[in-house]
Amino acid sequence: MRIGGTVNYSVRHDGQSTQSGLSTTLNASTNTYIWQPWFARVEGNLGFTVASDSSRGSEFESSGRNVAITGRGQVLVLAQSKFPFEAHFERNDSRASTDLAVGNDYASQRYGFTQNYYRPQGYAMFGWDRTSQTSADTGRDVQDSLQLRMTHRMEHHNLQFTGDRMTNKRELTVERAVQDNLSLQHSYTPIPSISVDSLANISRSDYRLQRGNNDSRLLQLSSNAFWRPEGQPLTVTGGVRMFTVETDSSGFVDTGNAEDNRLLNANANLGVSYEFNPFTRLNAGANVNMTDSRGIKTMSSSQTVGATYSPASIALGPFSYNWSTSASGSNSTGGDESERQLTLQFSHNLSRSFTLAGGSTVSVDASQGVAASASSRSAPSDGEPESSKQLNHSGSVSWSLPEYGNSLVRMSASDSRALDGNQAFFQLFNLQASSNLATSGYSSWNGNLTIQATRQGKNSPLVANNSSAKNDFKGFQTSSSGSISYQHQRLFGYRRLRFASDLRLNSDALLPLFGSDEAQELAAWANSLDYSIGRTQLRLNLLIARTSSPKSSADSLAGVENAKKESKINKSIMFTVSRTFGVF
Repeated sequence: MRIGGTVNYSVRHDGQSTQSGLSTTLNASTNTYIWQPWFARVEGNLGFTVASDSSRGSEFESSGRNVAITGRGQVLVLAQSKFPFEAHFERNDSRASTDLAVGNDYASQRYGFTQNYYRPQGYAMFGWDRTSQTSADTGRDVQDSLQLRMTHRMEHHNLQFTGDRMTNKRELTVERAVQDNLSLQHSYTPIPSISVDSLANISRSDYRLQRGNNDSRLLQLSSNAFWRPEGQPLTVTGGVRMFTVETDSSGFVDTGNAEDNRLLNANANLGVSYEFNPFTRLNAGANVNMTDSRGIKTMSSSQTVGATYSPASIALGPFSYNWSTSASGSNSTGGDESERQLTLQFSHNLSRSFTLAGGSTVSVDASQGVAASASSRSAPSDGEPESSKQLNHSGSVSWSLPEYGNSLVRMSASDSRALDGNQAFFQLFNLQASSNLATSGYSSWNGNLTIQATRQGKNSPLVANNSSAKNDFKGFQTSSSGSISYQHQRLFGYRRLRFASDLRLNSDALLPLFGSDEAQELAAWANSLDYSIGRTQLRLNLLIARTSSPKSSADSLAGVENAKKESKINKSIMFTVSRTFGVF
């Protein structure tokens, strides 16, 4: 038997009120056996906690008390055998009372068992578990869970069966929810290059609630196959899937006209991928889909074919040049409208990495990509076939300084724009810096800074002879964040005296240190000082934070609503002392 506990006292002041709390926890636990260790093992724990707190301000004063009792037990029988048995029990009781509310009791308990059976060809498991919660407000809630697992392995086959049932009941309102699920999985691997995975699943949910009833049933059958001949650059995948869902629901008052929904879906697909050479890949696929919803049947199919070519890197002096191109075509029929689409893409990249004196590394990267697509679908504006052209640019420069605590500075920019239509565009600029610097064997600095600016809009062509037409875009939207922290594990040379300080800033301005109060979203400075004397631990926390939240005001004369941010400063200091005793 092991007995131990903790006594903890804390006091916190935030400038407007003072809160204090005292808590005591006592624990007793055991881990022993019955007759022989191989026969049965018993584990148990019993905990008792008493906590009281009080809060005092200029205009109010309150206090509260909480008593909690927890218990847990587990029995393992023949744990090292082929048929181990496990039973468990757990209970929590708490009682809380304050000056402002009537005492409230809450209790929860959980108990159940698990029986396993192991054999060379697989295993089986059956388990039951019940959890209940009781409180003065909601009454008693009960959840029952049943689980069944079985597996069986043969030479090329692997079977797994799973069955679950979950029942939830609320005795106060006589509400109930039942969820059943059965599934059977089969894997077949005659040779390493071929595998077939199949699944059969049946599930049912039954809800009897105050707002209405609902009964749903689902049946699903699926099978997927994979074939990759050994030594051949060919991969073939295929699959079939069918599922049906039926739903019966009724409203608050059951008039006998329950709403019935039924959905049936069947799908078959086939895909082929062929590596013509290390730089060229060809792929093709086909898909057929059938849906039956409330007696309305729809059929659709699609076919795709594509090719990708990515040659090896080309050395251009100290630079490395890469390029790739791809083309794809698709055809879809059924549904609302048939469509044929052709897409072409081309991209290239230039990069270089070199080392400076002192060991730092600079990496430069620039890339460009263009994509064009044409579709047989007519555009809604002019009835002509839809087409689009997209141009993308990106570049980055990074500087790594391992001699300064693995410091890294990276700047990147990207621009994406449509060359036709409304000429929509998106631009992004990002600057990131981070560093981890150890100043001694016990102290270190960590910091990071992120600056980001984005802009998006449309550059629609100006309407001829219309001077009032303007381009539709907004300026750059900026955001920044930064943090710096300092840690010392032996402050002033004293053992077990630890100090940590962390400053975090978030702002809508270009730099988190600058900008108006409206641009500042968060500024927080947290400090902690810890000191351990044997089993006694002392902690002092100091927090200074400034937050901004939106605040709107209405102008009744002008008839407009003004929105601005309101800044608020929070300060708090907290002292905590805790002492452990016994084996805890």
